[in-house]
Amino acid sequence: MNIDFIKVPFLNNPSMQKYDGPLFNHNPDKKFISNLNGLLGFKIKDTLLFKRAFTHSSTNLEDKHGNVFNYERLEFLGDSILGTIISDHIYSNYSNFDEGELTKLRSKIINRDSLNKIGFSLKLNTLVKSSIKVDRSSDDINGNLLEALIGAIYVEKGFKTCQNFVTKKIINNINFNIINKSIISFKGSLIEWSQKNKKKIIYKTKINSKSNSKIDFSSTLIVDNKKIAFAVDESKKKAEEKVSKISYQILIDLKR
Repeated sequence: MNIDFIKVPFLNNPSMQKYDGPLFNHNPDKKFISNLNGLLGFKIKDTLLFKRAFTHSSTNLEDKHGNVFNYERLEFLGDSILGTIISDHIYSNYSNFDEGELTKLRSKIINRDSLNKIGFSLKLNTLVKSSIKVDRSSDDINGNLLEALIGAIYVEKGFKTCQNFVTKKIINNINFNIINKSIISFKGSLIEWSQKNKKKIIYKTKINSKSNSKIDFSSTLIVDNKKIAFAVDESKKKAEEKVSKISYQILIDLKR
């Protein structure tokens, strides 16, 4: 496999952790390009650009100039492009929505959970070059890859091709009526509910250490001094959102 375009940073910087896995652990170049062309519907020209879009930071790679070689800069660009395309679509199709309603709908479409599911459905995780395992639709890397891919399409082909891709792969597969009724943040919805009903909400969240040196977070939701629910997840934010969802179903959904 030709890997002349990169250098492994630990060879030049002993402080960087060595990556022992294969540099491109799924597909040789030909298969990678073939799969990507099939997904995009056009032949890519800048292979290096798209390899960057599918390289996770855990590989600790650098390009020949000593710059970090991963998808994060393209993800930054793709995030902005995707937001613009979605904004244009809902502005053009929801003339009866005011600014606040448009903002909420856009947030529901491009929130992290939605992007993760879309990225996973497109099987972007099968193309990624990473030293960590990505096999769940909830893994944030799925949404990151989607944004990085959109950024790479924009760089190579421009806005119109990028817009066509987003329309075909994302917009055309969204049920806007359902998503408009969905809840983007159960924690935010619970806080809003508590303010309207003059309830006192407390999140008791703590870090838990595991024997394998990993950590997770446990969160307990208390309303007016009464324990409502308990949940555990890999981050404080996810644990509090999970316990909020459970509590929302107990406090609000079941009383409707």
